[in-house]
Amino acid sequence: MRCFWPMALATVALAACSKPAAPTNAAAANTVPATNAAPAPPVVTPPDAKLAKIFAPDVLGSNVAFLETITGPAFRTDGDDRTYKVGGCTVIVGATNGKIDNIGIDGYSPTCSFPIAQYFATQPGFTLPRNPTFGDLKKGLGGVYGATCLRLCGNAADPRVTLAYSGSHADNFTDLYAAVDIGADGPALGAFTDWGAKLVAKHGEPYVATGQYAAGDSAQDVAATDFAKVSPTIVRVGTNLPGAAE
Repeated sequence: MRCFWPMALATVALAACSKPAAPTNAAAANTVPATNAAPAPPVVTPPDAKLAKIFAPDVLGSNVAFLETITGPAFRTDGDDRTYKVGGCTVIVGATNGKIDNIGIDGYSPTCSFPIAQYFATQPGFTLPRNPTFGDLKKGLGGVYGATCLRLCGNAADPRVTLAYSGSHADNFTDLYAAVDIGADGPALGAFTDWGAKLVAKHGEPYVATGQYAAGDSAQDVAATDFAKVSPTIVRVGTNLPGAAE
């Protein structure tokens, strides 16, 4: 059928004679899921509130009896070390004659941590992360790397790599002990293997297998490079800390 309209109604006529446009479904379009949406960031549980009280700087030198009003009784006692379970974290306290020499965490992580920098006078302009790598600690404080074993370690216990820093008067003579046990996999194993291999290449297998590196050249530059991005799992601060070889 043909349509005839006066000129004044031409616009309306064109609209009337044209096929109606398909309706748009804006609501449906808005419900199409985005295929490139970024995944939600992982939820990190903040440290237990008790840890802030336990790791106050003035706890060093205080009485164990005072600390145990916060922690409760020790879970285990090994020599001078006491182990406490607090908010799912393992707190280690070294004490002599009932007074606290050092304190730290075994299983150091974002949820089991403390502000390490509060115990030390770090380099000007440098902020020490709450969950640092060995590289962060080395840059902010310094220290010397050590290892209980680098070659032919046996099966009695996992070898342990440590970073030990001796505090100066500016640090109130507070020392640092950071460590990681070398397991069957993970970034620490690669760093450990490379450090040992480069020491063997430089000094020979017997030098490394018999532990001579502990009193001689231990290739500190190699250890610092290898462990720069590895995070310690044990961090302790204070005095009378364990040595590199336990």
